[in-house]
Amino acid sequence: MNRHRITIFVLAMVSLFPTIAHSDFFTDVSNAYLPGETTLLMIGEAEAPLIQVEAKTPLSLGTAIILTEPFPSSLTLSQGNSLADLLSEKGWHVVISPVNLPIDPISSVEEGVSASEGDAAQENQTKQTIHPRSNQLTQYLDFDSATAALTLQLNALNNFLQNRPGYRMVIAQGMLAATYLSATELQPALHPDTFVAISPFWPEDATNNLLIETMAKADFPVLDLALSEFNEWEANTTLKRKIRAKNELKIHYRQITIPSNSLAFSIKRIQKNPQIQLVANSTIGWTRHLGW
Repeated sequence: MNRHRITIFVLAMVSLFPTIAHSDFFTDVSNAYLPGETTLLMIGEAEAPLIQVEAKTPLSLGTAIILTEPFPSSLTLSQGNSLADLLSEKGWHVVISPVNLPIDPISSVEEGVSASEGDAAQENQTKQTIHPRSNQLTQYLDFDSATAALTLQLNALNNFLQNRPGYRMVIAQGMLAATYLSATELQPALHPDTFVAISPFWPEDATNNLLIETMAKADFPVLDLALSEFNEWEANTTLKRKIRAKNELKIHYRQITIPSNSLAFSIKRIQKNPQIQLVANSTIGWTRHLGW
């Protein structure tokens, strides 16, 4: 009986790990800045930090939301800060919103199940879930859960920015970009004035191919920035995204390939990431094409 209770307690604690890790991530981000440099955003019952960079021009074009993530496949907080500085110089008020995609346990055992039955269920589900050639991220990330979590955060951001004038531009990279497209498809109220998707992908075939159609049928302008040699998942859909958008007669769509080996030389000691500079330049060119 004691062993049964201990098993249930341990499983309950394990189920809390994603929530604890989620809170710790936002705390770590907040601690990286001085007091007063971040603004707290309520996402459900959690407090998430926002980093705001004011426009450096008299008249602001609007608000650019940069979604960052700890995974290297997405924009990091450092890259987001560099991009924000470049966009603010061109008249954008920038809000950097760190996102931590929820990590789902591979299996969970219902309360009241014995330890031996729980081990057997976990082993059986693990065999079904993990394929020898599968991407490791798919073992921990669930697309539907990620979409639901991002939708909750985007709604909170919309409420926070509801009185901000001007255009609304959202920038995301990698898995966050794919998740964002899914969230806006499910909830039209989240549609931006334009979306900048940097090498969108999801490390699973069906979901990765689905974003081709989702991007082409989006009701808002899309700038599709493809980082060369980013990864195979994104490379497999790069040309397909462009062709599908053309076939869907999507007028406000542009795909630009950004080289991964771009070099820049400067006599200044501090130099911004040349790839981020190309992303910023492409984004500014795109917004001017839209007439902003």
